[in-house]
Amino acid sequence: MCKRRGLAGVALFLLVLSQPVLSEDAKTTLPVVTEGVLDNGLQYTLAPIKSDAGRIDIRLSVEAGSLDETDDQSGVAHMVEHLVFRGSDAWPEGVSAALAKKGWSRGANYNAVTNYERTQFMMSPPDGVKGLDLALQALAQMTAHARITQPDLDDERKVILEEWRGKLGVAARMNQQRIAALRADSPYPDRPTIGKVESIELTPAATLKAFYQRWYHPDNMRLLIIGDFEPEKVKALITKHFAGLPAIAVPVRQESQYNQQLKKQFRVIHLQDSESGGSQVSWVNRFDEKQMQGTEGYRDRLINQITLTMLSRQLKRQQSALPDSIGNIVARKSETGRSTVAFGLFVDVMPGDFQLGLATLIRERERLMRYGLSVDDFARVKSDILDAAKRLEEKPENRTFSEWVQTLAIAWQQNQPYADAQQRGVRAVAELKTIDMADINTRLNTWLQATDQLVQFSVPGRYVYSVPLPSEIQRMVTTIAGEPLTPVAKEKTSVSVPLPEHDTSGKRTSVKNFPAESVQEWRLSNGDRVVWMKTPLAKDRVWFQAQSEAGYLGRGLNAWQAQLAAQLAGFGAPTGWTDDGYAQWKRDQELWLNISQQPDTLEVTGSAPYKRLDSLLHAYQLLHTDNHMNAASLKSSVMMLARRRLMQEGSLFALRQIEVTDLRYGGPALELPDATQLSAVNTEQLTTQWQKISAAPVTYFVMANLPEATLRQAVERYLAGIKRGAGLPAEPYLALPGHRERRSQLNKEPKAEVRLWSFSNEVWSPERAAQVSIAKNLVNRHLKNVLRDDARGIYSLSLETVLNDKTNRIETELRFSTSPERAAELVQIAKKAFKNADSQINDRTVQEMKASFQRAETSRQHDYYTLQRRLILSYRHYDNPGYLSRVSSLDKAITTDGVRAMASRIYNPDNLVIYTVLPQETK
Repeated sequence: MCKRRGLAGVALFLLVLSQPVLSEDAKTTLPVVTEGVLDNGLQYTLAPIKSDAGRIDIRLSVEAGSLDETDDQSGVAHMVEHLVFRGSDAWPEGVSAALAKKGWSRGANYNAVTNYERTQFMMSPPDGVKGLDLALQALAQMTAHARITQPDLDDERKVILEEWRGKLGVAARMNQQRIAALRADSPYPDRPTIGKVESIELTPAATLKAFYQRWYHPDNMRLLIIGDFEPEKVKALITKHFAGLPAIAVPVRQESQYNQQLKKQFRVIHLQDSESGGSQVSWVNRFDEKQMQGTEGYRDRLINQITLTMLSRQLKRQQSALPDSIGNIVARKSETGRSTVAFGLFVDVMPGDFQLGLATLIRERERLMRYGLSVDDFARVKSDILDAAKRLEEKPENRTFSEWVQTLAIAWQQNQPYADAQQRGVRAVAELKTIDMADINTRLNTWLQATDQLVQFSVPGRYVYSVPLPSEIQRMVTTIAGEPLTPVAKEKTSVSVPLPEHDTSGKRTSVKNFPAESVQEWRLSNGDRVVWMKTPLAKDRVWFQAQSEAGYLGRGLNAWQAQLAAQLAGFGAPTGWTDDGYAQWKRDQELWLNISQQPDTLEVTGSAPYKRLDSLLHAYQLLHTDNHMNAASLKSSVMMLARRRLMQEGSLFALRQIEVTDLRYGGPALELPDATQLSAVNTEQLTTQWQKISAAPVTYFVMANLPEATLRQAVERYLAGIKRGAGLPAEPYLALPGHRERRSQLNKEPKAEVRLWSFSNEVWSPERAAQVSIAKNLVNRHLKNVLRDDARGIYSLSLETVLNDKTNRIETELRFSTSPERAAELVQIAKKAFKNADSQINDRTVQEMKASFQRAETSRQHDYYTLQRRLILSYRHYDNPGYLSRVSSLDKAITTDGVRAMASRIYNPDNLVIYTVLPQETK
């Protein structure tokens, strides 16, 4: 999808507090950016960042994508992207092959992507800035000296076909329908980047070469280099590799090819796929939103953001007034071209209630046009943005190297200079003074009353529904326009009431000290345990995780209700508080709490500034003593489960899931509720489930750099007296041993999907886990080489291998798609590759991975998330923090023999499941 320029300029406003980033890589302020243009038109942008010694990121954009193709060039822009990595004038054996000889890996060190408007090449040399000269040489060969021969194309199209095949599926089919609806009257629907299969199979190299010769010229290219370098030296290298290229102008393009041709029209669209679970009605307006630059453009984007934020708040307040079978109404606005935009109101509905959903949507749209937005919301949103802007004004923007790469690359791709946070804060403070309520309601009405309109019905699965005619909908609009409607209720004024107080006080009854790891272990009077690590990495925050044996498969629980209860518990509020008011209080306190439930465990994770330790523990305590389930969240979850249930009735995806579950486990862990059970579930039932779950004994893991007395006081006040019962042990739900294979014809697409699972029993230890991690990376590399580069049978694969510390198994899953004709062959090739993968491992590759592991460990030493995770692992396996003292020597376990041993256990033919899904038989 094409990206609009200028949108990043307003994305600075943090209207809600997000979870803090759990890493502490070195940060720097905005680098001094240098821009230049060679005589032949090539533009370059240099951003020196010294925080990561020797590190560098290189991107070259050719401003040509699938929208620049002619009717006989479907997918050619993308095919050219592939072919430029093949033979070139200097490297006839191929650019990829030349880079591989220098130790470069596809994906890790070089990659490329094509979209509607551009083709971008990305490089990150394995030797950092030392590899810049080679990277620029490769880019020059690719963009100016590619040979694009017929033999290379005939070989590469096998991989391109597998890439096309890999993209097939329900998501792609639904996306194609949405593009056809939202981007109708433009080239987009007919210019899919991947192209049409006939074109991939038949287009000759001469057609690719014509596209290359038309668009691949310096005047149509831009270069971005970020990293540890001296700008003058880099300029010299750019000149060396690119200045000699001829200055050739590319054809002038019309702006109309990037936009929809809007007109007054009213369309009704039916979106449906037998494998899709969406059940929704939407009213979408398309209009032109001319780009403005400078102060005027910034103000315009600020009005957009304020309007959307206010609208979202107002729609949320209206939730309780909607019919029971109607979900939330949400507003979305997105770019459909360079200047064309779509704005829509979307409502989720229970399958079967599309007419009611449509009437509800029309009614709320009419309410908005009649009464507009609330002046009270305007004051609140404006105040929130002003507060955020002033905070941005106060200090320079600091980011890690990776964050700067991502941030600067977005601005560069939009072809605009990056304004740092301080500048944006200053501009926001100034522009907010010029925006009033009339600006907001005028903007909203512009969106709502645009005359290029469509109503979309997203119908789930095989559900039968005939969409109404445009004339029928227009009659509904006229009828509802004559109804008496009241404005949306104003937001309730927040009453400054204190949080409810419940006496859960108790005592710390014992203390164990582990000075080597800076850990104390406390036992509380209610039987719970606190494991506290005092570490400067926590800085000014408290990091908290409560673990209990209370998974949804726990003894005595209704599994699906327990899952639902745990999901909704975090959205509730205590007595006397609204859900929104309580959520705002958490934001004001800069604290967060997340609830995660696995089959056998419950985890409550949170953080807050250490000065608000009491608030954090109080919020956790209230989960156990005074938490009310959110009825609106329950309705939304029930609707989601109802759609999922409907999808199980005849869906190929559901049939595949059933077969996989039976093949691997012998049956499901839990059954989804039926329609009767869903309609009967209520907050009282879920509260009962949550009370059982939250009564299980807990071990708290706390990381905080604060005095012992401060932590003890808060723990004894809020945690030590929480009433506990028994744990809720769960029967292990494990993959069954043995060798089983199945082939099923359950695919709508002309492709085979292969999934392979295997496991080997292996007792977990930190050293073995490190060896498995290294072995997985090397086996993954070997599989890619064998299946893609040698067999030319796949485009990509996914390999997941882990030494699971809960099951004490090395668990492996391999996934890839391929042509149906080659599925059986490639399964055998994959098996063979697994079997001999250990023989491909040598001292050089292990040392390379070991060095990478050591670099990562250096970074992880400053990562409190990793430290907390390792502390938890240590207690799970050793009931003490001793693992932390072994971390510094983990790399000693990374030996060639050790990694080979684990590589030989990643695949176990005695515990092997292979599931191949083939296309359905044509009738």
